[in-house]
Amino acid sequence: MAINILHCVANSSGENAGRQRPLMKRNILLITADEMRADSAGFMHNPDVKTPHLDALAAAGTVFEKHFVPFPKCVPSRCAMHTGRYTHTDGIRTVMGPNHLPKGVPTLGAHLREAGYETAVFGLNHVWESSWFYGEGEQCNEPGAGVTDYTSFTKGPLKEMAMMDRTYPPGEARQGDHLDALREIDFNGLVTGTKERKFCDENRADQAVFYLERMRDREKPFFLQLNLSKPHPAYEIHEPFYSQYDPETITAFPHDLPENATLCLRAQRKWRLGDDVPAKALNEIQAVYYGMITFIDTLVGQVLAALKAQGLEEDTLVIFCSDHGDYAGQYGINEKWDGSLQDCLLQVPFIMKGPEVPEGQRVTHLSEHVDIPATIFDYLGMTKSQDWVWHGTSLLPLLEGHKTKNYVFADGGHEQAMRERFDRPVWQEKGGQKVKATGGKQLVYQECPDAMARAKMVRSEEWKLVIRETGGNELFHVAEDPYEMKNLYGDPAHADIVAELQLALIEWTLKTDTDRPYLAEFGA
Repeated sequence: MAINILHCVANSSGENAGRQRPLMKRNILLITADEMRADSAGFMHNPDVKTPHLDALAAAGTVFEKHFVPFPKCVPSRCAMHTGRYTHTDGIRTVMGPNHLPKGVPTLGAHLREAGYETAVFGLNHVWESSWFYGEGEQCNEPGAGVTDYTSFTKGPLKEMAMMDRTYPPGEARQGDHLDALREIDFNGLVTGTKERKFCDENRADQAVFYLERMRDREKPFFLQLNLSKPHPAYEIHEPFYSQYDPETITAFPHDLPENATLCLRAQRKWRLGDDVPAKALNEIQAVYYGMITFIDTLVGQVLAALKAQGLEEDTLVIFCSDHGDYAGQYGINEKWDGSLQDCLLQVPFIMKGPEVPEGQRVTHLSEHVDIPATIFDYLGMTKSQDWVWHGTSLLPLLEGHKTKNYVFADGGHEQAMRERFDRPVWQEKGGQKVKATGGKQLVYQECPDAMARAKMVRSEEWKLVIRETGGNELFHVAEDPYEMKNLYGDPAHADIVAELQLALIEWTLKTDTDRPYLAEFGA
C-alpha cells in the first residue's frame, strides 16, 4: 500500500537523498515498554495474549514485524533510540549510571526541544547523565532544568504523582511445589494490598495523561516519551491480570536448550533457575509475564484515550515499542543477558500510527531502533547538524514497500578487563529470605565470567550469525527455526552462508567503529 508523501532518506554520511518534506510541527508520542518481546502481543500473532488497545493501535497504523534492538539491555538500547547510533560506537554497554550519555551528545529529545518542541520524559531516564536529565543544584527538578522540560520528578504536581501509593485487590495465588524453584529469583506472582510510595507504571501513565490534559503548552508541539517499566521483572502482577492466564493452557515457549548450546546459555541455565527447573515453574513465569503485558496494554489505552479526548489524535505521530525482550522461561531461563543475542531478547514490537501512516499495514522487511531519529526527522521534515553522525535510516520508505536494508546488527557482552573487574553482590536479603541478586545474573557473572564475553550479531530475514570473543559461535536458520533451537555453526553445508554473514559483520564493524571525538577539521 503506497502513501502519498515525499520522503528523504538519510544515508550513512548524514546527507539527505530524494526530496525534502516540508517542515511540520506535529506532536510525537513515544511509548516504550520495558523488556517486551515481539511475539507476546495479540497484534504480533500471539492468540494467548490479550492486548486490545495495542491491537487497535496496530490496526489504525503500521506494524513493523521484524524490528530489532542493538543491545539486549535497557540503557544501551534506549540510548540508540535517541542517538540513532549503534551502542559499541560510543561504548554504551551497561545499565550503570556512569554509562549514560554525557552532556552535549546529540539526541532526539534534545534536538526537538531546540527546534521549539516542549519535551517530557516520564518514567526511568536510562539515556542522559543524571545531572543533564534533572538539572543541577538549586535548579534540579525545576521545569526545564535538564535536557527535557519535564520529568517524572519535576517539582509540583508531577513529583507528587510520581510516588503515590497504590492498593491492589485481594486474590488467590496459585500454589504448588513447583513454585519452590522460583523462590530465589525475582518472581512474586500475585500482588495484593497497598504498595507504599512506589514509582509504578500507573503513576507514570497518570503523569502522561495529566500532561496532555492540563500541563502542556498549547502553543507548542510536544515530544512526550512515556517509559513504562513492565513487563520487566520482578515477575509480579495484580488482579484481574494475574488470573487471566492459566499456566497450564498457554502455549509454552520451548524449555530445552538449543542443540550445540553455547556457554552463555548453559551457564545461565545452571546458575539462574537450575538445570532441573520444572516446566510448570517456567509456565508460571510466562503466565505472569503475559499478565504484565495486558496490564501495560490498559495503561497505553488510557494515554491514547486522553490523546483522543484532547483532539490531538489526528496531529500526533504515535510510536509504541520496547527496549528489548525477555526469556520468560524460554530455554529454562528468566530475564535477559548481556551477551545473548537471541530474537526473544532482540526482536521487539514496533507500531507507528499517525497522519500519513497507512492503516492496517504490515512491514515485513527489517528495521532497527537506530532508525528512530532518522524516521522522526524525515517525518517532520527536519535536518540534523553535521556533527551528529547516525547509523540508522528513515523507515518511511518501508511504508511505501521499499526494502532499505539486508541486515540488522547487534552486539553485547563485555571485554575481558571489565569481566575481571566484576565485584557486585550476588545474593541479597528479601523479605527475610536469601535470594539471587538481579534474577541470578550476578551469580552467573561470578561463577562463569566468560558467559558475558563480547559478541556481535548479524541477521538477515532468513539467517542469523553470532560471533563471540571466546568462541561458541552460532548460526541459525531463523526463517525455519524461529526459536533458534538448532545451532548450525560449524556445519560445512552452510560455509557459504557463514562467509556472507561474516563479511557483512566485518563491514558493519568498520563503518561503525568509534568516531569520537568528533573532528571538525582533519587533513594531511
